Amino acid sequence: MTNEDKILKRLCGNIAAGRFNWRKYCTPQSYFGWEICVTPLHCSYGQIGYTVHFPYTNIPEVEYDWEMGKLTIDGEKWKSYLRNE
Repeated sequence: MTNEDKILKRLCGNIAAGRFNWRKYCTPQSYFGWEICVTPLHCSYGQIGYTVHFPYTNIPEVEYDWEMGKLTIDGEKWKSYLRNE
């Protein structure tokens, strides 16, 4: 497992368990040694989730839609994505 896969697994595990404080990362911050930045996801009636970016890397985005209860990496279910790597 690559370092990129390890950080994605840790991030997704923390999001799924409700331990990720996304508001803290709305400006770029270090997350276990990796710089991340969160962008809120909005629709016509308000915020429905957020996207986690890894600036200056090729690490894919992680998106959490709390309205749908969906956590994805590059549009694929996060557990499936990490299994395929």
